[in-house]
Amino acid sequence: MTHDAVLLDFENAEVRSSDFDSLRPEGWLTGEIINFYWTYLERLEFLTSPSVLFLGTYTAYRIANAETAAVTDSISTQLSEELGPRRHLILIPLNHRSHWSLLVYCRLTRTFYHYDSISKHNRVFAERAAGRFLRVLEPKLKDGFYFKSVHTPQQNNDYDCGVYVLAIAEELARRYVNHFTRKSSANSAGNRGRHATCGFPRESVSISTGTSTISSSSAVPGARALASDLLMPRFGTYSFSGFRSPFTSKPGSSGLLSSEPAVLRGGGGSGSGGGDGGRSREDRLKLESDMMERAGLPRDFWLVTVEDIEYPHCMRRRIRALVLDLQKQKRFLPTRRI
Repeated sequence: MTHDAVLLDFENAEVRSSDFDSLRPEGWLTGEIINFYWTYLERLEFLTSPSVLFLGTYTAYRIANAETAAVTDSISTQLSEELGPRRHLILIPLNHRSHWSLLVYCRLTRTFYHYDSISKHNRVFAERAAGRFLRVLEPKLKDGFYFKSVHTPQQNNDYDCGVYVLAIAEELARRYVNHFTRKSSANSAGNRGRHATCGFPRESVSISTGTSTISSSSAVPGARALASDLLMPRFGTYSFSGFRSPFTSKPGSSGLLSSEPAVLRGGGGSGSGGGDGGRSREDRLKLESDMMERAGLPRDFWLVTVEDIEYPHCMRRRIRALVLDLQKQKRFLPTRRI
């Protein structure tokens, strides 16, 4: 029997041989690879951006498949510090029936945005799961939330879904951070394309092909992020095949439901599903526009095109090189003496 050796242990995120192999062409990404890359982004790329959180796959699975409100309430209490109000953008990997998609929660707009590289494969699952995530992320919120299915670059095979999740999440995280750090310069920017107009120049959101150098002093305490899943068991031992019944919905004061979303359609959104409070299409578009304006975000902020993200085969190759580079660096790190 072949031993599935640990190739890299990076900030509690383990990469085994089988995980590394999933980065090969036509490989289906494992949850551990997603956790590893989440951890890398949080600890080295977005270390100074506490407003962005990459939720680990195991934690996301526990919440999305929670059977009762008591489960989500317990998780919310356990992780209250990590999931507190300072986290404005939460990136959530969803897996349903062996397909990865990305759920993004923005506190500024009180909206879940869903990105699915196979049309609407995970749409219903994502809508219902959003109600569970709301109970964890916003335990005191009584007025419900909004859900928007965003037009997403589509894969042309049956194995790149996980890569699209990583690429889109990284693009949105960089875009979000760059937008708010460069907002003052955005006001004076000319009409030089969609990204320049939005305040995130093309060069500021391009994917870095280099790897950051780690040192013994750069380690961050494990409690800082959830990408490494707080030393939870390996994700591969859990099944994605089932989905439990949604919680009982309770109307909020605004007419929205606490566990069933209002769907924002138009402007990059999609069709039916969920409640809409009886609003007309024009009302929904105006509501969305008003929310984005109050949040200080441009109208097309959440739109991600093929040109915005890294090609899947390039990203696979880059992450493989990253694993090998970090593995090599860790071999030569000085040992701390106590």
